[in-house]
Amino acid sequence: DMDDEGMPVQKTLLIENGVLRNFICDRMGNLLTGHPRTGSGRRQNYTFAPASRMRNTYIAPGKYTTEEMFSSIDKGIYCKSLGGGSVNGTGDFNFGVEEAWLIENGKVTKPVKGTTLIGQATDIMHKISMSGNDLDISAGFCGSISGSIYVTVGQPHIKVDSITVGGR
Repeated sequence: DMDDEGMPVQKTLLIENGVLRNFICDRMGNLLTGHPRTGSGRRQNYTFAPASRMRNTYIAPGKYTTEEMFSSIDKGIYCKSLGGGSVNGTGDFNFGVEEAWLIENGKVTKPVKGTTLIGQATDIMHKISMSGNDLDISAGFCGSISGSIYVTVGQPHIKVDSITVGGR
C-alpha cells in the first residue's frame, strides 16, 4: 500500500504508444526535478536511503501472436530467457541471455550460446515494432544504490528490429 517513504503507491504509466508520459519519482527526485511523487521510494532496509525504484513493472500486451512475430523475421535471434544485467543512469544496458534460438525464414531453428544484448534504452524503445498478446508476469529482483529489493516484472513477447548482440 505504501512505498518506503510512506507515500501511497499508484499505477504510473511510463510509456504509451512509444511516448514517454511519466517518470517514477521518490521524495528526493521530486525536490530535484519537480516531477510528482509516484510512490516509488524503495530501499532494501533501514540502512539504505530510499531511491526512485521500480516496483511492479511490465510492458502492456499488444495484439500479435508469437507466431505472427516469428513469421515476420528473415534472420534474427529469439531471446527466450534473460539473465542478469545492468542499466546505468544514462540508459546504457547489457543483459545476459540464458536461452536463445536462431530464427531463419520465420522459423525457430538452432540454439545460440553465450549471448549478450547491449544497447541504449531510448534507442531500443524506438525499435520495438511488435508487442505480443501474451503478457507473463513473474517475481524478480532490482539491485541499485538502495540495495536489492523484490519486484514484479513482466512483458509479452516483443519484436526489436535491431539490437547489438555480443558473445560467441
